[in-house]
Amino acid sequence: MQELVIDWPFWIERIRPKFDKVIIARGWAYFNEGVVRDIQVEGTSIIKARVDGTNRYKVTLDLKSFTKSGCTCPYGYYCKHMAAVLFEVAKQAGYDPEEFRFGKMKMAQVDQKIPQKSKSTTRLPEPTDSCEMWLTYFHKQYGNAKIYNAFSLEEVCMRAWRELNKLADTWEPTIRGVYDIQVSLYVIQLCDTMAGSKAITYDFYQNTNYYVKRVLKHAREQLEAILHVLDVNKAFKQYGEHMKDLSAYLADICENGSGLYLYDWLDLYKLLWSQLFQDKGMLEAEKARFRQVLADPRASQQAHQVATLGSIHLDISRSEDENAWERADNGMFEIEPDYWFDYLNGFVFESQWDRLLTWLRWLKPKMAWNERVYADEFLHYWRLAAEQRNVEKEQRDVMISLLPASYDHYAKFLLSKGEYQEWADLCLLLGLTTEHIDGAQLKLVEKANVRFLLPIYHHAIEAFIQGKNRPDYIQAIKLLKKLAAAYKKLKLTPRFEAYLEQIVKQYARYRAFTEELRKGNLIP
Repeated sequence: MQELVIDWPFWIERIRPKFDKVIIARGWAYFNEGVVRDIQVEGTSIIKARVDGTNRYKVTLDLKSFTKSGCTCPYGYYCKHMAAVLFEVAKQAGYDPEEFRFGKMKMAQVDQKIPQKSKSTTRLPEPTDSCEMWLTYFHKQYGNAKIYNAFSLEEVCMRAWRELNKLADTWEPTIRGVYDIQVSLYVIQLCDTMAGSKAITYDFYQNTNYYVKRVLKHAREQLEAILHVLDVNKAFKQYGEHMKDLSAYLADICENGSGLYLYDWLDLYKLLWSQLFQDKGMLEAEKARFRQVLADPRASQQAHQVATLGSIHLDISRSEDENAWERADNGMFEIEPDYWFDYLNGFVFESQWDRLLTWLRWLKPKMAWNERVYADEFLHYWRLAAEQRNVEKEQRDVMISLLPASYDHYAKFLLSKGEYQEWADLCLLLGLTTEHIDGAQLKLVEKANVRFLLPIYHHAIEAFIQGKNRPDYIQAIKLLKKLAAAYKKLKLTPRFEAYLEQIVKQYARYRAFTEELRKGNLIP
């Protein structure tokens, strides 16, 4: 790099401020991992390099006009890959990368007779530190962690959580809570980074999802426990900058984490933006950030999804449901119905019954292609709404529209209303035999009026006979006896005898069936 001209104070004062704290922290981690490759210099101000992180990206830096710099990663300009290259170039040129990292040049030492010894210990996190300083320590301890099988993924993450969490045992509760949130988010990111690493075996590919889910479940439980006891108002008053850093770190996980766990990242986003990040200024800044992402044609598909779903969440949190619906309907990707069920559950918890109904009505057309998968949970919310509001007819229409997936719900509904004929018609419409019908329901209808079971028994008997095998014939005989008892109870035995005679003639060629009729003493 002999031709390259470096104005180091310019780097510190003008280039460094273009990178936010989270990006600098991640770029520092990449630099320490030694993933910057193939540095090339063109003229006195152009730097080109390759960064081999989770994927391989090309970085181009223009030191004279830094706004023209860029990276091929989805994040775009001023990303962690660009920061890593700057650190590496500074090191190779003889400058101290830590000065660029912290945006501050160290004071020159005038008298230095005794050479400095390398530090034998790493400075531990302090309650007065920034989130960036905490992360620096985290990266030093675990940034180079390697895994060689799926099981070790969880093992490393749990060890990191325990060891980092223990460091703040004596801290004041509020900053301790903020620190614990940072630890939990770091462990999540550490898990994602290791899951995407290359130092893995075939066993890892087969089992990784199980262990990643376990780590994510543990992290969410820890976050929920922290938020339960944290004084959020006090945290914002005393540690507002930490809150901003946490939100930026969370955004980076969501937008740059593995796409395989996108909805896990979004669950964390919803949790923290519902219970922690409640400052109006932060809310408006977050909405503005999303608008910028959605308007940027260079934004990755994942960043676009996060921005869309994040905007929807903020709309719902402000009760701006129509805005949320518009975003969902006009989005560039399909949102599965179950994504909304967490919100419906929240409306139930808060007894917002009218709001629940408006959402159920909006969701109804979206169930058409997903009824078999989501009908049970969707109708569960309809049942809860109908218990609080007079929408029985509408509830009935919804169940009918979702048949046959809604059979269980609709059958129970009809029986609860004493509509036995409609229940029997439903069973026949769907071609159900007694094997498919709940035995408790059959007993209930039999007790109410066995007459409603006659067509069901007839249909089932014919279906079993058509099975043309001895086990089915045995079932047909059992039902014929039940049918005989039902007709007798209704004082209509001659009708049964006529039906039996017709059955015997119709299937006289089925020798095994005839044998079973004799065994059952239905014919001589």
